[in-house]
Amino acid sequence: MSSLLKFFNRPVHLVRFAALASIASAIFFFADSGYSAADRFLGKEITRIDFEGNVNVSDRDILDTITMRPGLTLTRDLINGDLKAIFAQGSFSNARMEGEDYKDGVNVIIIVEERPRVAEVKVKGMHKLQEAEITETLPIRVGETWSENKAARSVQMILASYREEGMFNAAIKVTTEPKKKKENQLVVTFRIDEGEEMKVSKINLIGVKVLDPEMLRSAMELEEDGFIADGKFKEELFEKDKETILEIYRTHGYLDAELLTARYDIRWKNKKKDKRVVVITYKISEGDQYFFNGYSVEWDARFLNTETGKPLFTESQIDFHFEYSNFDIGGVFNNAKYQKDRSYINYLYSQKGYILTRVIPERTEIALTEEAIAEKEKTEEQVEAAKSGKDFYNLKKLRKILAEKPELAGKKFVHVHFRIAEGDKGYVENIIIKGNKKTLDKVIRRELLVKSGDLFNADLVQKSRERIFNLGYFKNVNLDYRPGSSEGLMNLIVEVEEQPTGTISLGGGYGTQTGFSIFAEVSENNLNGTGQNISSRVEFGPLRTSLQASWTEPWIFDRPWSLTVGGSFIHYRLYAPSLASSINSHYETAYYYKDAVGYQIGVGHRIGLHWGHYHRFSPEYSRAVNPSSLVPDSVFLLVEQDWQVKNRIVNGIYYDNRDNYFNTTQGFRTDLSMELIGSILAGDDHYNRYTLSGQAYWWPFDYTFFNAIRFNMLRRWRIVFEHRASMTLTQMTSPVYKSQDPEENPYVELEDKLFLGGYESLRGWNYYDIYYPRAWQDGGAHRFTYGTELRLPVEPSLLWIVFFADAGALYVDPDMYFLDDSYDEEYVTSINNSQLSMKNVSMDYFRYSYGFGFRLQIPIMPLRIYLAKRALWDRNQLKFIDHPSQEGYEFVFGIGDKRF
Repeated sequence: MSSLLKFFNRPVHLVRFAALASIASAIFFFADSGYSAADRFLGKEITRIDFEGNVNVSDRDILDTITMRPGLTLTRDLINGDLKAIFAQGSFSNARMEGEDYKDGVNVIIIVEERPRVAEVKVKGMHKLQEAEITETLPIRVGETWSENKAARSVQMILASYREEGMFNAAIKVTTEPKKKKENQLVVTFRIDEGEEMKVSKINLIGVKVLDPEMLRSAMELEEDGFIADGKFKEELFEKDKETILEIYRTHGYLDAELLTARYDIRWKNKKKDKRVVVITYKISEGDQYFFNGYSVEWDARFLNTETGKPLFTESQIDFHFEYSNFDIGGVFNNAKYQKDRSYINYLYSQKGYILTRVIPERTEIALTEEAIAEKEKTEEQVEAAKSGKDFYNLKKLRKILAEKPELAGKKFVHVHFRIAEGDKGYVENIIIKGNKKTLDKVIRRELLVKSGDLFNADLVQKSRERIFNLGYFKNVNLDYRPGSSEGLMNLIVEVEEQPTGTISLGGGYGTQTGFSIFAEVSENNLNGTGQNISSRVEFGPLRTSLQASWTEPWIFDRPWSLTVGGSFIHYRLYAPSLASSINSHYETAYYYKDAVGYQIGVGHRIGLHWGHYHRFSPEYSRAVNPSSLVPDSVFLLVEQDWQVKNRIVNGIYYDNRDNYFNTTQGFRTDLSMELIGSILAGDDHYNRYTLSGQAYWWPFDYTFFNAIRFNMLRRWRIVFEHRASMTLTQMTSPVYKSQDPEENPYVELEDKLFLGGYESLRGWNYYDIYYPRAWQDGGAHRFTYGTELRLPVEPSLLWIVFFADAGALYVDPDMYFLDDSYDEEYVTSINNSQLSMKNVSMDYFRYSYGFGFRLQIPIMPLRIYLAKRALWDRNQLKFIDHPSQEGYEFVFGIGDKRF
């Protein structure tokens, strides 16, 4: 004989379910005897729990959801609570419980009916939108349960995306079909009819009198369809343009301007009714124009620091950061400048942790008339200020303006009084990260400069955003804050939008030393979401063939230490000074090849916000082969040495506060490094090299020309200055563990010397240039370089026009040469005249170039194209002159960004 405990319910609403569960859970009956068994099972021990009907949800998952466990006593509350938990889990459409006798207790059998799971989502007919971006945000996702409600919400989200793109006729049908019936899985298909894309045929501006309608149209994101203009309608931009119109009016002092009407209508384009267009209408009430009459600042004594009783800042400290000053009194009231000044007060306080500071502006309007000015003289604020020799409402200046500019009589002047309530400091309670699907939370958290429990600092929050963005893993990074669980606590919200970090690249390259080559590269910059980088690269060309691989862990044991391990094989051509150049003026090429195998182990450490240091050990085994006939004797000696070892350790320290590593517009980086080659490290090359380099970026203005053009899109078009400078010094040492003849096996080989020329360092000049001093053609021990560029963006992410100027000089170390009577006098003189000395650190010793060109930032093949002209410094005329041997400009071409 078996007895059954039964409960059944359909999850329409949890409230309704709770009421039914209370009744049904108490119904016990024997299937064959028909009498109540409530007293028989309630209060008994649960000796077993079984599950039936679950396919995709495991027994373990259901057991983790409920409270029932063998050994517990069966009660009505236990049954009710567990059935509620099962339905709340969302994976089941039906659930009931049955019971039977088992080992002096009850075996509870939980029988469920699963909702189907989504096995695949298909989108058919989508052409105007990016399918991957849309499906990632839909409520219906692979692996989750299917419901009609999720399907309806998904349809509305897709339609909203089409409306934003100006496509109002899109229609969507959702169909489902079983994929694997036994596994209760569905294939969900969204069939889309996109309809037509609508263009803006007309933008009507009604009521515009004081401003130029064309100025308003040029500042709007939407534009009328035309020969050049795209004209595509987007609902999002329509909403944005409404604010743009009002902001332009407020910028010109029309603070009361409002949109009486803002609508768009869909109409037929022609009588054939074969295409529809959008007509936008704005009806504007302009109002009066206002003029600026100064600021004043006051602190609310109730919210001052209880210990000091004094404000955190003085009025002069705050006034120093304002864009507006008393010199601007009488000018048109620019609401954008005013809003910036107001928000800057909050920013100053937030840097000190006072995130809860309130800035309450009190605006006072004063008509520019003698009567209104006289009335303000009697106010309490003006009288009190006069006692200390101050002019609260700047009435003296108003009288002067009235006398000098009678055309402004009767106009309204606005005085703003800022009342500051400092309040208490704010602390970070929680840091919430959203939007990361692949990247681990810790990869983002470790870049944050504020932690839970820290004092909130707006400056550090902004720097944290820059650090996260500079990882290169995210398309967008937004940081926001919201009130925490109690007063004085804030939650920091980090929202990211991921982008692909794995790449397979095919492309080409060009360098002065490497020539043209093609390459294939596979890399992953965010391996398994850990932030690790792994890459391999194969390059092939007539002058260079290489195979390289590396792996980097940027945070060892979640500390700001990085570890890099890599290896490489390279076969490449090296140019050498040609013997022909010493015989006649005709330059013929001399070269030899080098095979090199090496590996690298490196560590780095970030210190604080901008500092860091790094250390690399990179042994290399190489040999010189296949020299041409015109190479100097030193190359033939190098070939005879066969395989040689070069052991290198590099130690460096840097400072870097650039705003964006990938497209820098402001900031600075400086780097000081020391290379130890050979000597105590053994090997065949023996020298130390010291390098100090710096890069500085700043942008004087963008294409809005100091907001003269009110077009937000133009803020991306920043005019950027780049300055680079470097100084490299080489100190020849000697082997420690063996004897080595430097004439037969030089301590500093030809390839280790420093050269100048090409687009890497001195555009317009060549390596081994015949117009260099003779000593420079053999390479130098020391090098000074400088370069500056003015970049004008044509499209900020793709193309810039560049104007540049370069300067550079080489210096030799006579100890690296073994001069005898076989060398001609001119060569010896050149060596002696090219030593590093105060005399040679002069403008007429350097070589210069200037010119213009283009930077084309194609991802797999960044192109640099310049026209460069050589120049010299004439110390007699005290000016730069063109090199006498060059007519016109030199064409300079490069692939990649290999600047020094």
